[in-house]
Amino acid sequence: MHGEMYYQQNIPLMLWFFCANPPLEDGETTVCDGRQFFNQISSSTKELFSKNKLKFTVRIFKEDWQKKYQTNNLNTLEEMCQKNNTHLTVNDDQSIILEYISSAIIPSRCGKYQVFINSLLPTKQLSPKILKFEDDSEIPEDVLCELNEIAEKITTEISWQKRDILMIDNTRILHGRRGFADDQRDIYIRLCSPAFSF
Repeated sequence: MHGEMYYQQNIPLMLWFFCANPPLEDGETTVCDGRQFFNQISSSTKELFSKNKLKFTVRIFKEDWQKKYQTNNLNTLEEMCQKNNTHLTVNDDQSIILEYISSAIIPSRCGKYQVFINSLLPTKQLSPKILKFEDDSEIPEDVLCELNEIAEKITTEISWQKRDILMIDNTRILHGRRGFADDQRDIYIRLCSPAFSF
């Protein structure tokens, strides 16, 4: 479960999903409420995250960052990083290291409650070495177990039917996906900001 692109400052505020073709079985999209998630977290874990921000650190080779950012100009890349509040280090071989620091818990857009929404859980599962606390200490395993248990407990599964549409508030609702084995599943996603008051 995660918020989309919470490893950078400029996140999409809204996500749209469209089911062009459902899987033969499994492959549900999962969602849960970040406000409810926050309320389920233990006091000790809330305190831990209030005192320690997350730090995402990734190394990207020259050819890869030039393709990803569609530029070979380091000054242009540096401007992009500054706008996204990301620290850039350029190595001798022109590979780069990007560091982005964020909170795991954020205020809601209305400012009335706290929301647990971030990219912590999938990052620790898929690329564990790139995510630590800001002081470079490891996120304790028992904390990760607690978060995964909460996510599983409060998750709602969405079983897709052809032409279904789903809209997600990416400032509050975490999402994920169940595994599937067939090659039929075809779900489109669009990332955006709403053209109305949000």
